[in-house]
Amino acid sequence: MIILDHINGLGVVILDNLINESEVKYFLYRIEKNFPNFVAGIITDRHGFPVASKISNKLWILENTLALSAITKNKVFIEDSKLVQIKRDLDKSKNYKLLILLQKSKEYKSRLKPLKSLIKSQDLF
Repeated sequence: MIILDHINGLGVVILDNLINESEVKYFLYRIEKNFPNFVAGIITDRHGFPVASKISNKLWILENTLALSAITKNKVFIEDSKLVQIKRDLDKSKNYKLLILLQKSKEYKSRLKPLKSLIKSQDLF
């Protein structure tokens, strides 16, 4: 059972480990800086409950829709030909998922390799 609780914006409690909210937001910030075409990013648990998100104000998609998109494999919740979805597991046990939405651009395809090392270097999950 995963205990997930937002404590007045102070942090997130997961399996008796305190994950600092600022650390999670900084992780999403680093991803955003890696991709200049970044539109949104969300981290969810394996059930689709959002742990943290960074969503552009001009994006019309709700956080819950992004969270469901992060955990699904065969169902498409986001159908926009101008956006690319990148889904990654954040831990070896596949309990936490990352979904990144990017505007389509061939220029930034080479930045996927640094994303892999960025995910490996994080020790939040």
